[in-house]
Amino acid sequence: MPETQTPLSRRQAWERTTSVPMMLLALAFLGVYAWHVLDTGVSPVLDSWLARVDIAIWTLFAADFAIRVWLSGDRWRFLRTHPVELLIVLLPPFRPLRLLRAALLLLDTLNRSTRTRARMAIFVGASSLLTLLLCSLAFFDAEYGAPDSKIANFGDALWWSAVSVTTVGYGDVYPVTTEGRLISLVLMTFGIGLISFAIGTTTSWVMDQLKAVEATAEATDREISVLVEEVRALRGEVAELRGASKEQQPIRR
Repeated sequence: MPETQTPLSRRQAWERTTSVPMMLLALAFLGVYAWHVLDTGVSPVLDSWLARVDIAIWTLFAADFAIRVWLSGDRWRFLRTHPVELLIVLLPPFRPLRLLRAALLLLDTLNRSTRTRARMAIFVGASSLLTLLLCSLAFFDAEYGAPDSKIANFGDALWWSAVSVTTVGYGDVYPVTTEGRLISLVLMTFGIGLISFAIGTTTSWVMDQLKAVEATAEATDREISVLVEEVRALRGEVAELRGASKEQQPIRR
């Protein structure tokens, strides 16, 4: 009789199969969110169409999560160990929550699709860039068109994110709305931590590479020392053989 497949292995097979489609859906969600924010013109038809796409992508992710729960052996344990996916499903598809949903969708699908060795570096780098991009979009959405706003285009919002997350703070762009200040608080709280962690991870990687180079150099030096000793021993043996050969040669008269 053929061996039956366990629920856990079926869930893992499902996750491997759907990792790329889920990543594409997350990128599509981010594109829809960015389009909705950057399209500053009044277009009720476009806004309605983008809202439908938003809800459709949210529904697909909710269905994917429900299938993964159903395929899991211990469903309660799966829910406890996957809080990000659960939060994605529980958050309603309203515009104020699109920033958080877009970040969670991309981070979750990135975490599922990357390999174990490269996961930390890819995750940290992508999280840092994603934080800058999403905070810039949210800041532009909150500040554009507000009275006394310093944001004239999306480039100004990107500049604000860059100088804020790197703690430069020129002061040429600053929030004038309550929502903008809240976004600034989020960026200062999480962005600086991610950038610092990214720098620390990069420094650790460089140090590991230097240690590996030093270890290789030390091993090479040891091998060269052994070879030098062997060459010296061979020279000594050759000298002894030459001396013995001269002693054995008859003396000519």
